[in-house]
Amino acid sequence: MRKKTVYADDFVRDRMHSASGIQAAINHARSIQADEIRFGEGTYYLDEWQRIETLSIAHDDGCGDIHEKDVHLLVEGMTGMTLRGECLEDGSPGTVLAGSNSRIPDTLLPSILWATGSRNLTIRDLAFTRSPETASAGRVVAIHGSSLTIEVIEGLPIGDGMGAYCMNRFDLSDRSLQGASLTFGFGYDRRFKRTGERTLVLEDDNLSPILRVGDGVSWHQAGRTDFQLFFGECENIRLDNVRISNSNSFALLTEHCRNINARRLVIKPDGGQFFTGSRDGWKIYRCSGKIELDECHFEGVRMDGQNVHSNFMVVEKLLSQKSLLCSCKYAPIPLESGSEMDFHDGTRIVRNMIGQWKTTGRYPVIHSRVDRETAGREVPGVSNFITMYEVSFEDEFEGFVSKGTLMTPSCWEPESYICRNTVFRNIAGAGQLLRCKDVHIEGCRYENMMNAGILMGAELDTHSEGGHAINIVIKGCVFDNCGFKPRYGRFGGACIAIKSQGFNDPHNRKVLIEGNLFKNSSIAVEVRDASDVLIRSNNYEEIRERYVIDSETTSDIRISDC
Repeated sequence: MRKKTVYADDFVRDRMHSASGIQAAINHARSIQADEIRFGEGTYYLDEWQRIETLSIAHDDGCGDIHEKDVHLLVEGMTGMTLRGECLEDGSPGTVLAGSNSRIPDTLLPSILWATGSRNLTIRDLAFTRSPETASAGRVVAIHGSSLTIEVIEGLPIGDGMGAYCMNRFDLSDRSLQGASLTFGFGYDRRFKRTGERTLVLEDDNLSPILRVGDGVSWHQAGRTDFQLFFGECENIRLDNVRISNSNSFALLTEHCRNINARRLVIKPDGGQFFTGSRDGWKIYRCSGKIELDECHFEGVRMDGQNVHSNFMVVEKLLSQKSLLCSCKYAPIPLESGSEMDFHDGTRIVRNMIGQWKTTGRYPVIHSRVDRETAGREVPGVSNFITMYEVSFEDEFEGFVSKGTLMTPSCWEPESYICRNTVFRNIAGAGQLLRCKDVHIEGCRYENMMNAGILMGAELDTHSEGGHAINIVIKGCVFDNCGFKPRYGRFGGACIAIKSQGFNDPHNRKVLIEGNLFKNSSIAVEVRDASDVLIRSNNYEEIRERYVIDSETTSDIRISDC
């Protein structure tokens, strides 16, 4: 059968104002059941948007009651569709979709692409960015008391009143990330003052003792939770030769999708920029099926290059021997009848099949700072929403199931996660944050990671993120300058770290760490809350401690290194 192709330029009158034309092409392609929307070489500037109703923006502590989102391009209910650009001679994408930027500090921006309810969706040979860019960078040229003077790199954004969110420090000789982040994505109200053609001044007596003249620094217009590319309730997604060079927050979110394949996905800054975005690179959230990455690149993001997790559900009330009321943080995500639910009885897992389910409402909670030193940062005084579910099961509950029991739905976790030949560089967090099972990582490289190159295990106190790391293989990877700041106060500062925050038992298990090279880091492997871990045939260069093993929360840790 002949392929049906829709050409975007047949609908776009002016590429400087192309959003409505591209949306018309998308709508037309849906109406004729086309196979492909084809873009020409060059940049399409998006300065129009539509507002949609969704709860999928409420993903993080401090989001509050948010239920709508502005989007430039909306893809809904499409099957077998490819959005395809052109390639340059070097093979990189030659088509750019540039989302708008209001330049207002700490605000949300329209998502460039928002795709929901679609199957067999492919994005190929396309690049995404903001215009103008939402990040900037420069060199510290003077420090006087609390006053920092920064010379902005030629060609990068500069303006009076710029936000200074998620700032990071760099060694300009090799553009490597240095130390912990200087500012964060919330609670920072300082603004830059422009004092010259390429100079900015920031007043902050907390930063002046940390920085030195000659340091490189990067900063961002905003640090709020937002999503530049969003895929929700989609099945069989393929990202092939996709590039994201600037993002105002999370570069990419896949929410409750099934089967995702990414090849040559590059999240990396262009030109003189040091950082791509103020938040994570790619968040795989409550997704299932097979997740595969090959020859990808993650660089210049905060917190994590890639994170894979769901959320714990918590029993609130038993309604009968087979039904209960439970709660879950953040966005309401569907369950699946006929799938299994894991009930956690300490380190023992008991499975029960979901019969019927429904959401019964949402309610707000006001967060105060968690006193536990290993908990993540919260936003005190801001409301977050809890979703309530009523769920019935096939079998009667065992006796341990009661108010407070943790549960994890299998329909929110991958069947497998495979990552090969991928680079993680200059990440102000972890390279990969894995709160899932059945993982195979091979031939990857981790350079200049603030936290661990690979951080495995759940996080309970702040975000209630699960699950634990079970059946994990990490082999043939290189870890260079990783873990120079712990993730959980005093844990998680190694090249590879296993720790389930909020737990003190061996929930993580069946982990193989084999044939890797660890170099220029304080700790190679940190193991807590784990059992059945095998560390063998690895090599070490300029490592202060090869292994940190917590004997109180681990068992059956076997080491057989050369």
